[in-house]
Amino acid sequence: MSPYDFSWEPVFLGAPAVAAGGYAWAARRDRPSRARIAAFAGGLLLIAASLNSPLETIAAHYLLLMHLLQNALIADLAPPLVILGLTPAMRDAVTRAGGQPLAALTRPQVALPLWLLAWYGTHAAGFYDWALRTGWALNVEHAILIVAGFLFWWPLLSGRLATPVALAYLAVAFVGSSFLGLALIFSSTPFYSFYKHTPRLWGLSPSRDQNLGGILMNAEQTLVFLTAIAYFLWRLLDEEHASGADGSRAAG
Repeated sequence: MSPYDFSWEPVFLGAPAVAAGGYAWAARRDRPSRARIAAFAGGLLLIAASLNSPLETIAAHYLLLMHLLQNALIADLAPPLVILGLTPAMRDAVTRAGGQPLAALTRPQVALPLWLLAWYGTHAAGFYDWALRTGWALNVEHAILIVAGFLFWWPLLSGRLATPVALAYLAVAFVGSSFLGLALIFSSTPFYSFYKHTPRLWGLSPSRDQNLGGILMNAEQTLVFLTAIAYFLWRLLDEEHASGADGSRAAG
């Protein structure tokens, strides 16, 4: 198989297609802005492209660094884009449809540990090697990361968290998830036996592949999380300014 062959995964083509159809149907009654449409489409395309393109082929058969990048994209970037693409009415509809199970799973004290467990669990050497060798389990790995990503980002982007709580939530997640990338960056011993025996691309040894993968993964996470933290910091300052202005008017 050429590293530049497309890898077709029906489940990760079908699910985005169904989501797009549902969004188009909901948009007839609650027209989203162009920015929301772009965010939603971008999130779905990111999932579909990451798992049905040469990126998937290289990740599954050649290089760890592409696998790590792929996992970061579908867990950290695609879910918030999709959620940002929903209008408030659409989010309310999802909340009603999800009922008590969704409400329980998206509580911050549940969603954050679940996301960290999914992040570290799917990257544990035994699970990672098994998923790569069995093939079908690789789809399970990706599904776990996508679902955990949606559960993690939902309380942040649905407006349920007070701004200081949102900042603390993001900070714990950012720091808590960074240790995996740091371990990959600074280890000279390959963690995953599968990638010790794959054909090498671009002259990368297994250890160098792993180091670069950790750098790439942490860089993506840093960009996503610092962007979110910057937004909530701005919102906190704006809220404090508005509160101060209200206090001044009341005193006057």
